[in-house]
Amino acid sequence: MKRILDINQFLHGGDYNPEQWWDEPDVINQDFALFKQAKINTVTVGIFSWAKL
Repeated sequence: MKRILDINQFLHGGDYNPEQWWDEPDVINQDFALFKQAKINTVTVGIFSWAKL
C-alpha cells in the first residue's frame, strides 16, 4: 500500500474555527501564539464555513 503521508511524529491538535473571530484579529493572533506554546502541529479548519455561504 502506498503511504500518503510521511509523518514521524505524534499529531496534536483539533478543530479550529477562526471564522468565529473575523471581527477580532487579536484573538486569532493570540490563538497562534497559544498553538505554539501547546506544540499544536495540526488543525482542522472550515468546520463552520458553510455559515458564511
